Amino acid sequence: MRPLLLPPLLLLLLPVLVHAAAPAILTLADRPVRLIRGTVLYKAVNGTALQRDDIVETEDVGARFDTGTAIVALGPRTRVRLAMLPGDGKPVTEIALLQGWVKLAAHGRARVVAPLLQVCVPDGVTVVHSDGGKAAVLAEAGEQQVVHQIGAGRLRRTLRPLGEQYAAFEAGELKAVGRAPRDFVAALPPALRATLQAVPALPYAGQVPPVKERDVSHADLVHWQAAPPPLRRGLGARLRPRLADPSFRSEFETPPGERAGWRTVLHPVGACRGGCCT
Repeated sequence: MRPLLLPPLLLLLLPVLVHAAAPAILTLADRPVRLIRGTVLYKAVNGTALQRDDIVETEDVGARFDTGTAIVALGPRTRVRLAMLPGDGKPVTEIALLQGWVKLAAHGRARVVAPLLQVCVPDGVTVVHSDGGKAAVLAEAGEQQVVHQIGAGRLRRTLRPLGEQYAAFEAGELKAVGRAPRDFVAALPPALRATLQAVPALPYAGQVPPVKERDVSHADLVHWQAAPPPLRRGLGARLRPRLADPSFRSEFETPPGERAGWRTVLHPVGACRGGCCT
């Protein structure tokens, strides 16, 4: 059988095609980042391809990845989920920010969804910080929309900050306060202060597999367990295979797990509880 020979032009384009096929590429990480994919915990490094619903968490240093329509920089001690990527059929990047700092430079539709607010960026640069009961947005460039959802209903407040304007959710209210206060600027991680520019294409982009560490434990997900539904969408479904492990399942059977909305995952409709089946 004769070996398959590729045309010279296709060989030249192969690295580009591999890069284009990957939804997102980790392009700048001084240290490996934690990657939760499905029910497995990995370590990811520069050149690792990221996928929709991946959870990426940094430790003492930040990281950066490119989705094709947005450059996303993460600060230290930041937890995000890649809720939507352009490769999913829609040219939208959506980052679910549970905790920490995100700077996003969009050249297409992008959103950052945090527990207290949502930032929509058609084309521009935004910095979002989320920490417990506080959240803040710095619209560095371009028109943006900041939305605060009040409870589970439709009531909400919407702001449209322009370049260099700052908005914050504090004391139960979303406010636009003009320029960013000194404490926000002082806390801004140094790597997020610089202009976000595309990293030169890595010759191995998308070809560096993440390194498996182990199956996820409850401790790996405890921060996401109590997150608002938009941030942890689909998380319960992906954990169903692990819920067959009694020790893993027992952690989610606690009242906090029930209150966090895991009841339908732990006890699907039609399933019996407490030995009711005979």
